[in-house]
Amino acid sequence: MKFIKLVLSVLASVVWIFSLNHAFKIDGNALPPIGKFLSPALGIWKNIANPDPGFKSLVSNLPAEGSVYFDDRMVPHIFASSIKDAYFIQGYVHAMHRMWQMDFSTRAAEGRISEIIGEKALEFDKTKRRKGLKESALASLENWKKYPEVYALIQSYADGYNAYLKAMSKSDLPIEYKLMDFEPELWSPYRSSLFHKSMAEILCGRDQDVELSNARFYFGDEFNYFFNEMDSLTDPIIPKGTNWNFTSQNTLQHLKADTSLGYIDWIREPSGSGIGSNNWAVGPSKSVTGNPILCNDPHLSLTLPSIWYEQQIQVPEMNVYGVTFPGVPGVVIGFNKDISWGVTNAGWDVMDWYKIKWKDESKSHYELDGKWVETKIRVERIKIKGCNDVLDTVRITNWGPIVFEDMKHKKYGLAMHWIIQDTFDKFEFRSFFDLDKGKNYKDYRDAISQFPYPAQNFAFASASGDIGITVQGKMPKKFNQQGRFVQNGSDSKNAWDGFINNENNPASFNPPRGFISSANQRSTDLSFPNYFNNGDFRDYRGTLINRLLSNKEKWSIEDMKALQYNNYSLRAETALPEMLRLLNTDTLDIERQAVFNKLKAWDYNYDSTKIEPVYFDVWFETLYKMVWDEINLDSTKKATALPSDETTIQFLKEKPNHGYFDLIATPIKEDAKKLVRLAFDSLILMTKNQLDVKDWASYKDASIAHLAKIPAFGKYHIRTSGSKDIINAHGKIEGPSWRMIVEMKKDQIHAFGIYPGGQSGNPGSKFYDQMIFNWSKGAYYELKFLDSIPVEENAYAKMIFKK
Repeated sequence: MKFIKLVLSVLASVVWIFSLNHAFKIDGNALPPIGKFLSPALGIWKNIANPDPGFKSLVSNLPAEGSVYFDDRMVPHIFASSIKDAYFIQGYVHAMHRMWQMDFSTRAAEGRISEIIGEKALEFDKTKRRKGLKESALASLENWKKYPEVYALIQSYADGYNAYLKAMSKSDLPIEYKLMDFEPELWSPYRSSLFHKSMAEILCGRDQDVELSNARFYFGDEFNYFFNEMDSLTDPIIPKGTNWNFTSQNTLQHLKADTSLGYIDWIREPSGSGIGSNNWAVGPSKSVTGNPILCNDPHLSLTLPSIWYEQQIQVPEMNVYGVTFPGVPGVVIGFNKDISWGVTNAGWDVMDWYKIKWKDESKSHYELDGKWVETKIRVERIKIKGCNDVLDTVRITNWGPIVFEDMKHKKYGLAMHWIIQDTFDKFEFRSFFDLDKGKNYKDYRDAISQFPYPAQNFAFASASGDIGITVQGKMPKKFNQQGRFVQNGSDSKNAWDGFINNENNPASFNPPRGFISSANQRSTDLSFPNYFNNGDFRDYRGTLINRLLSNKEKWSIEDMKALQYNNYSLRAETALPEMLRLLNTDTLDIERQAVFNKLKAWDYNYDSTKIEPVYFDVWFETLYKMVWDEINLDSTKKATALPSDETTIQFLKEKPNHGYFDLIATPIKEDAKKLVRLAFDSLILMTKNQLDVKDWASYKDASIAHLAKIPAFGKYHIRTSGSKDIINAHGKIEGPSWRMIVEMKKDQIHAFGIYPGGQSGNPGSKFYDQMIFNWSKGAYYELKFLDSIPVEENAYAKMIFKK
């Protein structure tokens, strides 16, 4: 009996030791080894006990020298004798505060998340790999090596990251590594290139080729009415009527887009919200002080840690302040003593899809120009945590890869040509390196001319009084309607005809109206000599910004703060009066009359404390679904584009008796007036049974999730005003990721900024989410742009780097 107890005791000890040192799965989620996770020496206790780990005041035996002064928001102000040393220190500081974020995001771009979280990420990894982000990153890397002096800068940044990584102990690893049970890898220029490709996917990886092909097939002769490429509301970035100094360069201008390839019957793919970004600048004539003022607020999916990291870099040849991408050296959006700049996404469609005619089911050959061409193959080995490796075969055509092999996917079997598959002879990061030290408009133009994609609207202002904007990126030469629909992949004439000359990109310098602006609307009107189609254009914000900038004669810093936090809805302004007009008020009971009266008196502002935006949003969205019920309720038409809000509002006004207003589920024939009433009644019903909210903020229920969706590390129930298609474009999970206002004084810079997060990537740090509350209220911090090493050093935490 004693022997049996002894055996059981030994077995229990073995099981216990095994469980402490091995990962387990619960409901498909991998748990770290408990012993390792709770280890007093290496586990999470150090993260909890010391959420803001200190750093050495002296770091020696490194290949760089300089100093860093961290202010009260943990913003580093780097001082060095060369840019190379400064970038080394920047890489070191990025690793110190954002190591896990940098590591995880670039592994995601490479399609390597399965090796961290298991098989649930397999399809995610397959898609990343099939799109070829890794191959594009490697191709860019080889091109960068042609510029050894600049390449040395990005290598120095990687060396700085690696110096911090090599010096840290495992106990100091960010908590996410311990929760997810993996360890960081060394940084390299390749990983910075991967980061660029991931941003390209976010900003220029959108298209509606399948949906618009199906819409054209469905709507027939009415397609052009419902999908007008330039509606009456659009106020383009470069003003209408601009004279262009070139003619079409497309040698295939005589071609027309393919006739319909038939209905492509697949499920609808979720798309990004596309709420976009804003930037604008006013010149001296429209500024209260006579100094140009530049503003920028890029809108992205909001995460913790934030995508941005605030920083200043001063070396003999430059002194620059702004926000950086952890993973890339230099300042991306910011200012120096001479110039300031900001960016928004241009929204061109540079991802086109081609229907392939296969020779047989093996898909080993496909037709091109009457011949059978052999399909190239790339085999991807995907490592999966806790499982065997998976081999994924990627088929590659002359157009590009076949990304989706699932027959249920709307893009099954289609070949993708995306701009990142093309190679360019420039070092794209050099755009920002050169902007950081730019002194005038020419420097700005020379710097951004090196940037191929994702195409951006680069706004500019200078201390000398100039303002300007350039839509910068490689614009494909397309014939009319090319790339708007799925194209015939059997005809090589459907390829892009190269790219327009860079100097012909849309631009404006010191315009007569005294301001420039962009908010993701069309770059130009339809007179532009080269056809470009909609990857992600927006109307409401750009049109309203231009109206407000035009109507007010002089602008101050405080005015600009109010404009960035402007919550006025142009959608409500154009839709609600017509909806109220069509509503028969004679039959409204007391409850309905009360809601009607509130909406009638509403000022169209999406303020956090108002209930009217809730009423309008629910009413309009219900009406919209009713108008397009023919598509919404038909399971075979889920991959069909729907007319925009703007077009639907115009349709409501111009053709209220059209057949589309008839609900297919009812025996009677409805018109616009009846649908407006039905939608209003649905709103009233929802207020009784479902809309248990007191105001817009509680209805929106905004949140900022952790990058890896770890619930405990996110922020929830954030009360703020704004919504999509509003200048303060804060939706539920997206919004202004950085607000910046810069007044370009001749003798000094007056700048303000804020982002919804904090400098630290450590969830336990007070600098992790420090700025969210002030950001949600539209408040700002004055940016401490130092001219020299601070005299009052006791106000800053200091690090000295020595060789």
